[in-house]
Amino acid sequence: MSILDDSCFIIGNGESRNIFGDLNKLKIGATIYGCNAIYRDYPDLCDKVFAVNQPMYEEVLAAHQKSNFKFKLFGPEDISKWNYLVEGDKPYPMPEGLRLYRMWQGGDAKRNTWRTLDLSQARGSGMSALVDAAENNFKHIFCIAFDILGADQWRQERGIQARKQNNIYKNTDNYPTRMNMKAYLKYEWMYQLAQISRQFPNSNIYLINRKENLKGNPLLNHYAKYSRGNMYGAHYAELQKFIIDPKDPRDFFKFSINP
Repeated sequence: MSILDDSCFIIGNGESRNIFGDLNKLKIGATIYGCNAIYRDYPDLCDKVFAVNQPMYEEVLAAHQKSNFKFKLFGPEDISKWNYLVEGDKPYPMPEGLRLYRMWQGGDAKRNTWRTLDLSQARGSGMSALVDAAENNFKHIFCIAFDILGADQWRQERGIQARKQNNIYKNTDNYPTRMNMKAYLKYEWMYQLAQISRQFPNSNIYLINRKENLKGNPLLNHYAKYSRGNMYGAHYAELQKFIIDPKDPRDFFKFSINP
């Protein structure tokens, strides 16, 4: 078995994806997963496409039926039933350096509306794709353009990081027209990312992104420390090196998100 047989590229829709350019470069023999509207630009790229939001799923399903695309479509009823809880965890663990983990509380002070969300119950396309790859025992899983935070995230206004909407398909059909990302989303994604790494210690997870998007996220190191030591960070240039010469990424992905 070659390393490509053991590898899966999962393509997110963060705006950093534009740095990498033509995604057809990923056609080197590894399995390729995509999310939501990626089929609009790359109808023949992915082996699987995940669309967990119901309206988005219906759009992809209609296009799939009309054009007879070859990719397998995973909708809300097709994704893993795992609940992101790891056996042996305390009911509400709190990794060192974090103020929240599984439970998120927030709201609008002016409207006096507050709510609590259990992030283990949330379901999104990107993390559902990652769970599927781990459940299928891929040893090397590349999460490409999982930007996590908002656009211009390294900029701060009055000490608060930017949450500007970050998605290459924003303001198109079945994507919300919002100035800012929902406040809880970054916590949902990082919580689920860490839990996946803990549930599947034999899968190495590589976050492929800009240096600013990795180092500019002050929380990511704390989530990475809570993993099984199987979470890595790398630049797009390092991914390009892997494409040219596929070998164990741990040998040359030197930019770790661990401190």
